[in-house]
Amino acid sequence: MPDAAKPTDGAGLTALAKFAARTDAGTLPAAVVARAQACLLYGLAVGIASTHAKAAHIATATLDFEYADSAGKSTRFIDQKRMPAGAAAFANAVLMHARVQEDAHPAGHVGVVVVPTALAVAEQAGASGAELLASLVAGYEVALRIGRDHAADLSNRGFRTTPCYGVFGAAAATARLLRLDERRALHALALAANSAGGLREFVNAGSGEYPFHAGFAARNGISAANCALHEAEAAVTTLDGSAGFYRAFGEPGKDYGARLSERLGEEFEMLSIAYKPYPTCQFHRSVIHGVLELHRHATHQPLQSMVISMHPFEADFFGVTYKGPFTTFAQTFLSAPFCAALAWSRGEVTYQAMHDFDNPDVAAAVARIEVIADPARQRYQPLITMRMTDGTTKVWEDASGAAGFSLTWEAATQMTTNLCREVGVTTAATADLIRAVERIADAPDVASVTAAVGVAIGTLSNKLNAYQ
Repeated sequence: MPDAAKPTDGAGLTALAKFAARTDAGTLPAAVVARAQACLLYGLAVGIASTHAKAAHIATATLDFEYADSAGKSTRFIDQKRMPAGAAAFANAVLMHARVQEDAHPAGHVGVVVVPTALAVAEQAGASGAELLASLVAGYEVALRIGRDHAADLSNRGFRTTPCYGVFGAAAATARLLRLDERRALHALALAANSAGGLREFVNAGSGEYPFHAGFAARNGISAANCALHEAEAAVTTLDGSAGFYRAFGEPGKDYGARLSERLGEEFEMLSIAYKPYPTCQFHRSVIHGVLELHRHATHQPLQSMVISMHPFEADFFGVTYKGPFTTFAQTFLSAPFCAALAWSRGEVTYQAMHDFDNPDVAAAVARIEVIADPARQRYQPLITMRMTDGTTKVWEDASGAAGFSLTWEAATQMTTNLCREVGVTTAATADLIRAVERIADAPDVASVTAAVGVAIGTLSNKLNAYQ
């Protein structure tokens, strides 16, 4: 028999299901609705800027084989083809995750699962813009609450937080859009737990499966909710039971679900969502920002050494200290030395530059960079110490952490402008996209948003090549 665990009645998952089924954009706090709009806009902008990524085209080819000429009501963004909701969600999730610049939270990047799922299901169900926003809040909040006290242990076991929690978010968003009652929503979440997965071994191998994790989670979440719609049932204790999700993906004896329903509907975990100015791991957001700040004020003395002090969870994370050789994007976006070296050598960090694996200036800087685990550092607050060849020392310290990158509506519009400009989307198409999302709460459906995405992608320049 497995080790004993205290009996559970599924109360936490039940509370989350009730929240998902009852979420109403009309009664949500204005700040939460605004955050949902910001997450929607930012996710779409990242997807538009990922159109040239190889994984997005692999997903397209895969679906063309699987679905052949099957018609649907949901839009595959990369080419505006209409497909069934599960297929469109898969394609768009892969697209939004391809350049790893999506929204971020300590519990993962659940937006790359929830946003494409909600849009695809909203299209197929004919949902209004207000219902879309409600489904986004339901999806984000359920996923983040399930993961917030569990993510570190799940990650340490080699699993990825984004798909493991994202599948719950996809199921919750779908349940809300299909108007499942509380009982069916509960079974949707319980079923979703049975398809959670996604491994971090891609970091060690330098391989490119990570975008597909988001696609699998989106499609699985939709399937879970639809099974529940048609009266499929699952163990309501599947989250925190003795053989449930937390036990399977965590450590025995830990009460990961103690805060699942704490102030649910009053306090919102999604208000902690942040953005990433650069296409890298969220741990390196401040590292790059700090190096760029030092670069701007540099006296052009050559770099002798750089020490990046990070919280131990970040410094010891898969791939963070890797110093090469670099042959894939999966290696560079997780490597703090590469990200810092690129920022120092180039004065900017772009998706295209993250694929410049053989640049000699970057390689020379990487060799001079050391990452250390410092228990005195807070999460997302690195300390950077540079020593120049003339003996001078430059120091930069992050004092704000993730809060300095809060995904407000203002931040989302600025990042949308930046990302669209990077890949050549016209100013007019960018403005139309922002306007469509800004007005979504009053829209009778989501057609204005999906159409704006299509127009933006249609104006893309061809200056970028397809990258892995």
